[in-house]
Amino acid sequence: MLFQSGSLLMVIVVAYALKHLHVFGEHDYKVAQAFAFNLTLPCAIVLSFATNKHDMSMLWIVLFGFLSALIPLFVVFLGTHGDETRYRAFEMLNASGLNLGAFCLPVAQTLIGPSAGLPVVMMDVGNAIVATAAALSVTKSLLHMDDAAANLPIGLKLRNIARDFVSSLSFDTYMLMLMLMIAHVTIPQWIVQLVTPFANANAFVTMAMVGLMMEIPSEAKDRLALLKVIVWRAGFAVVIGAAGWYLLPIDPSLKGIMLLCAASPVTVFSTKFTESLTGNPKLAGFSLTVTGLISLAAMTAIHMVVAGA
Repeated sequence: MLFQSGSLLMVIVVAYALKHLHVFGEHDYKVAQAFAFNLTLPCAIVLSFATNKHDMSMLWIVLFGFLSALIPLFVVFLGTHGDETRYRAFEMLNASGLNLGAFCLPVAQTLIGPSAGLPVVMMDVGNAIVATAAALSVTKSLLHMDDAAANLPIGLKLRNIARDFVSSLSFDTYMLMLMLMIAHVTIPQWIVQLVTPFANANAFVTMAMVGLMMEIPSEAKDRLALLKVIVWRAGFAVVIGAAGWYLLPIDPSLKGIMLLCAASPVTVFSTKFTESLTGNPKLAGFSLTVTGLISLAAMTAIHMVVAGA
């Protein structure tokens, strides 16, 4: 297990080192990001649905993922009252949501195997509703950061929100696979064979993206805000993990995977949203990297404890 998680960590370190050796440029992470969200992650989602047994009780995991992403948004909003607006936005976007498809999925499949994929994906179906678009809309609305849209007709506002969802290929793939699962439609074997090489590359591409995004912030306020995010996420991880373990009506073998999900880092979407609202891409990228390293260590430790129990 240590070698498995260590191999993922090595990808992050090597990508970071190659960037500082000028093999990669400052913005080359966007190439890995495009591969992950438009190719390897959708293929990993399809493969997980196609190669794992479909249990309809897992639909509870979808609702659980949605609540696990949405509730922290409002908790952080109330808990940061009095802070600067841009830092409140940063904390709301980065302390909420779970990086499941792009991070937890490859880690869980590396540690446990392909069988870990479906429960992670099911939780990310609910989580993605918030993480891919709703988090940005809620944050802008609560903090009054979208004055330009304040006077738009309600129909146009809803159209803009819908476009945010539909434009996410990963979210579209989740919805399609969920509908096929409910309809008991089997994915053809030729599709499975087609997506397998891309799905297998998901872990490498995702970890390389994390390493290429890594950049240490220079301002003390930025570092303090990041520390607050780490504390927020640690608290939410404990609550989400406990709720998944004791409250979800699922097979006991899946509850350990819920603990891995709870320990997930900052979402990649939150880094994009942070950049758009605060204009601070370095802090956004570093937040993903730091929480990613913490999560990788936490997931490995959790799996060792659960597997040894």
